[in-house]
Amino acid sequence: MKVEIGDFEEWLRERGYDLMMGEENFRLYLRLGFSSMLFYNSNLLFSFILDRIGVKIPEDRVPDRARFEIAKRIRRISATKNTLEIEI
Repeated sequence: MKVEIGDFEEWLRERGYDLMMGEENFRLYLRLGFSSMLFYNSNLLFSFILDRIGVKIPEDRVPDRARFEIAKRIRRISATKNTLEIEI
């Protein structure tokens, strides 16, 4: 799976996070980039990743057990500010 920050932005906007955060805070959050979001353990980023690989969860908070199970299946992650690649 390879995604760009614009894909993540679109996903967040579809769910109304731009309105919940306010546009300025929303822009600040996106400016962090994928690598920082991974480091900060972003729940929104993990929800996005799960959605992209076809795992549906009832809410945007990913349970620790689910994170652990998915992490065991990851072969490689490459993240820059604007691009995220995950090989499962």
